[in-house]
Amino acid sequence: MTLLAVGLFILSNWQTLSAQFTYYRPAIAGLFTSSSTQKNDNYQTSGYILRNLKDATTKTGAADTPVESAMQGVLLQPRYTYQYAHDTPAKAQAVFEQAIATYNQTGLVKLVAGPGSTRTNRITLGVYHRKETGRQSTIELGHGGPQITQRISWQGILTTNTATAKLNATYPQSYRLSVAIHELGHALGLDHSSDKTSVMTPIDEGRTQLSAADRKSLRAIYEKN
Repeated sequence: MTLLAVGLFILSNWQTLSAQFTYYRPAIAGLFTSSSTQKNDNYQTSGYILRNLKDATTKTGAADTPVESAMQGVLLQPRYTYQYAHDTPAKAQAVFEQAIATYNQTGLVKLVAGPGSTRTNRITLGVYHRKETGRQSTIELGHGGPQITQRISWQGILTTNTATAKLNATYPQSYRLSVAIHELGHALGLDHSSDKTSVMTPIDEGRTQLSAADRKSLRAIYEKN
């Protein structure tokens, strides 16, 4: 087969080829029910934020906020569209809007309202209900995380993030700005940190301003290209 014939075949079948090479890299998610396990000074990967009922503390001193494993080694555009699930209450939308403004102010990402498309980064925001048992020392306030899709065609590799961030509406504490910022951080690719100045500690510390380490990791994700 000549090079011209190969080129014509790829050109006429690029949509089929693209579909054949589509795959997903979901974030690893887990739940901490009591004390958090540490590895290399960073908390294990989890899409959840918890409120400690027994005043436990987290370790300080992390130099960099960890990045979700699904986000490592990929090129992503910093622009996202976001929309709310149909059952999202107004107070959840209000706190998410504040969290969105916090991330937009960094200048590292740009989140705009709208449905987007399969070829763009998208975040779905919402709530869910989960009640913890009385024996647990923590309660789950929310969860979030990225889902990476890479489509390969003759035009190259298109990488997109279809992320989610949700608040646990069972508990009033979930509607804090610190929780919304934390879960949105997971959606954008930040993982749990052991640094108590970070918005990404797995135990809610009430932080509403991104630390220097948080910003550094966002920059590492979105300024590769």
